[in-house]
Amino acid sequence: MTVGVDTSESAYHAFEWAARHAWSLRTDLQVYLADPGDTTVQRVLERLPMLTAHFRPSGDDPVAALVRASDSSATLVLGCKGEQHRSLGLGSLVLPVLRRARCGVVVVRGRPEAIRGEHGWITAAVGGCEDPVVLRRAVELCRTRRARLRLLHIHLPAQHGVTVPRDEATIRRAVLFLRTTAPELTPEVLVESRHPHEALAALDSDLVVVGRGGQHDGVGLVTRAALYHASCPVLVARPEPMHDDRAKL
Repeated sequence: MTVGVDTSESAYHAFEWAARHAWSLRTDLQVYLADPGDTTVQRVLERLPMLTAHFRPSGDDPVAALVRASDSSATLVLGCKGEQHRSLGLGSLVLPVLRRARCGVVVVRGRPEAIRGEHGWITAAVGGCEDPVVLRRAVELCRTRRARLRLLHIHLPAQHGVTVPRDEATIRRAVLFLRTTAPELTPEVLVESRHPHEALAALDSDLVVVGRGGQHDGVGLVTRAALYHASCPVLVARPEPMHDDRAKL
């Protein structure tokens, strides 16, 4: 697992999330520091004495450094805002890294209780061609954290008096997939008839798993809404090669 850290508060939360998760998996953590002299991360490491962390400078081109790191990592963790972008919106590095990363990317954002993992829920946003990988990653997280699984399907609300019907086939496919791959999990199904940013901002979840989507910039509507508005950290899943034996998230 790899995490990028600058001197922003958001990056500190990302490091704390990544450190706790790497410790729970008993795996090492690769830390790319914008400021090699930054000692704030030591406070987290003191609480996790069994965690092994390796520190590296991210250099003048942190996007390139993190993308290279994604070659040998199962998961890349980022804060939602960086030291150069502390206002509303998304940090300037997030989308460039997300588009080029060759592994799943967790963007740490949302309410403190969600970042700390206090809800006990993992949410899988379903409704696209990437549903199998989204569901597999959500199942892995549920098993690691002993969390409950929620399936979230979002469809747009009625417009100009025309109601958009629920996609029952998508929900059935997701449930059948889980019966085969994770029979021990009985998912809660949540169907939201509202705009994606509204549904994702209202989640009581520790993490929401989404696919990348397929719009022109490489990030779909639901994924973009999650990155900007979700009430919890967001895992943008990416399919892994069959021969890849890296540690799972």
